[in-house]
Amino acid sequence: MLRWSIATVTMGGTLEAKLAAAARAGFRAVEIFENDLTFFSGRPRDVRARAQDLGLEIIALQPMRDFEGMPEPMRARNFERAQRKFDLMEELGTRALCICSSVMEEASGDFDVIAKDLGELADLAAQRGFSIGYEALAWGRYVRDWMQAWDIVQKADRPNLGIVLDSYHICVRKNPLAPLANIPANRIALVQIADAPDIVMDPMSLSRHHRCFPGQGDYPIQEFVSACVATGYDGPLSLEIFNDQFRGAPAPAIARDGMRALQALGETIDGVRTERGERTLSIGQPLPASPVIDGIEFMEFVAGHTEATRLASLLEGLGFTRVAHHRSKDVELFRQNDLNIVLNREQDGFAHSFYLLHGTSVCALALRFDDPKRALDRANALGAPTYYGRVGPGEALIPAVAGLENSLVYFMPRQPKDGSSPSNWDRDFVFDSARDAAGPLNTLDHISNVVRRSEFLSWVTFYKTILGFNDEPQVELADPYGAFYSRVLGSPDKSVRIPMNIGDGGATNVSRFIDTFGGSGVQQIAFSTNNLFAFVEKAKAAGVEFLAIPGNYYEDLEARYDIAPDILTKMRSLGVLYDKVKGGEFYHIYTRMFDERFFFEIVERHNYDLFGAANTPVRLMAQMNELDEAMKGRAMGAM
Repeated sequence: MLRWSIATVTMGGTLEAKLAAAARAGFRAVEIFENDLTFFSGRPRDVRARAQDLGLEIIALQPMRDFEGMPEPMRARNFERAQRKFDLMEELGTRALCICSSVMEEASGDFDVIAKDLGELADLAAQRGFSIGYEALAWGRYVRDWMQAWDIVQKADRPNLGIVLDSYHICVRKNPLAPLANIPANRIALVQIADAPDIVMDPMSLSRHHRCFPGQGDYPIQEFVSACVATGYDGPLSLEIFNDQFRGAPAPAIARDGMRALQALGETIDGVRTERGERTLSIGQPLPASPVIDGIEFMEFVAGHTEATRLASLLEGLGFTRVAHHRSKDVELFRQNDLNIVLNREQDGFAHSFYLLHGTSVCALALRFDDPKRALDRANALGAPTYYGRVGPGEALIPAVAGLENSLVYFMPRQPKDGSSPSNWDRDFVFDSARDAAGPLNTLDHISNVVRRSEFLSWVTFYKTILGFNDEPQVELADPYGAFYSRVLGSPDKSVRIPMNIGDGGATNVSRFIDTFGGSGVQQIAFSTNNLFAFVEKAKAAGVEFLAIPGNYYEDLEARYDIAPDILTKMRSLGVLYDKVKGGEFYHIYTRMFDERFFFEIVERHNYDLFGAANTPVRLMAQMNELDEAMKGRAMGAM
């Protein structure tokens, strides 16, 4: 029966913790990596009992390395080693042993010799009711491609000897996928799944450190699984991931991410198979349909009273107007056209707890869904529980799930504006004389998340599986004190776009944010306008301070682009940055950082869909200078 499985090597921690995490995430099958048994303090039968208690089937023991094609006396020793493996399997309660192709210099490259060894091993295994799976390692000495492994399995011709198909080894070697569908289903011992980034690196190093879950990398995992299932194969589909960050993270979180990735993969494959009139995978309950998002209803900041006053002043300088106050909480609503910002000064509850941990920051984001209930049902099905905050009599009850650092992602319908029915705003807020407020800013262009490297792939999976976001290729940039990486995730209609940023180096902008903020969070909020120059002049007159850009930047612009002298002079005087790609133009500017935590960006786009990555290094350096000045100021004040 087709079912999701996970190899214990995928998770970190003790074997007991790995089994518990797998079961909690919804897995009903596991592969036992032999090192986990080596480090286990009990007997294999104890592992068997624990797995049974958790409802887990142990589908395989793996791997046995460097078995086939060896000269004597190494060959005889390998068969003795195999018998010990069989004893171990008996006690463990599994019937399958996975063998990977040899990398030893002494090994023979004669496929007939290899097939003879595997055939004899299969005969010994059959005496005990066991089966053998043979896998081509991408860095094997002679057997590196699945076609070679399949040729050997056919030569050996034993009913209990099959091929192990591993997406990593097949995709990293760029082996053909379509012919996999021609393998008889009863000759496939196991299907293992691992994604990986499409980067230039030797296959073994890439495998040992950078494998990831489906959808987190760049490999054609959907096509691989579809070809395997087309054979009629109905055994386990098992995650086998080697990743340093996975092993360093809590096992329950990794197991949850793995299940989310597999559920989303199955959903995608089933959609294609349904269109073709083919049978679906039918693994578990079908997920509610992926949500349709049409924008952000509001962003919520939390602040203490002193910081809130300063933040309110900054928002007003950016063109926002305070239009309402919450009926039962110390919360204000600032509005500009269709933009809503909530400023929370509460002294208890969720927001205040978030403030105590992270200071003035974005604590919640409300997304608009076509069907919030269905979207929430999907989130729950993917392991994201619902959160409800404290509400007063008659106030709107808005469900949410946990986002970065347990911030909230609210699930909201589009709010009526024609007065046909009360909106959530009407239920929760007392408005001033005017409900609407005009201004120069039009839309929330994008929001940048800063995350720890160890959390990056987890949040990729969260956004893609739960919210139905798409992702764009990762961009690598230079930080003045290290490296800067960014990948954009967003709704299919691009009404919501979230660049996720990570950094390498303890003094990078990203690292300093995480240290100051106390974790991952929203660092950048970008709004769009139709006339950036006019906006900046008005905002400066209102007291808004923008990031100081060095004059050399504009000297370089003048050399690279044909910008009218008067426009360039104005850009220099205001601190506006510029980029141009394929005829599209991009003007943007950054405010100074608020309490060293976040900043605003204002953009003006002309047939330009990117994020001004060419200007990121100058922005990072300018912000580093700003942070260093602030540190010097504090040091002087302490003297």
